[in-house]
Amino acid sequence: MVWQKIKQFFSFENIGHFPFANERESARYNITLFARHKGMGTFIERRGNVGIGGFCFEGECEYEPGTRVDLLFRLPGTTTWIHAGGTVLGHTRAYNWLGIRGCFDDISFENQRMLARWLDRMSLEIQAVAA
Repeated sequence: MVWQKIKQFFSFENIGHFPFANERESARYNITLFARHKGMGTFIERRGNVGIGGFCFEGECEYEPGTRVDLLFRLPGTTTWIHAGGTVLGHTRAYNWLGIRGCFDDISFENQRMLARWLDRMSLEIQAVAA
């Protein structure tokens, strides 16, 4: 039951139905990313999702809103790694699962453009499959 709720949260069918969907500039898509507190420690692999303005990743403990994080990820189907900085907006809990959500605030123009193009391509692919 718990696992099903987590899988549902990360599923493509759930796009637009997240608790914070009304705050988003675009849909989010699932990826694996690496996260750490800003400039501290090593990157830790996390399951999560990204959109044009932000991210969510699976956490082990709550991050205070305003916490700065470094993120590193490669979009599926691409070869370039994107490095971005972000600020934690809050968290969401579902049973034993904890999601850390935030917004990008330090991402290069080139990386933001690559992310936007990838998101557009993903949206078009999903619409084509659904049609």
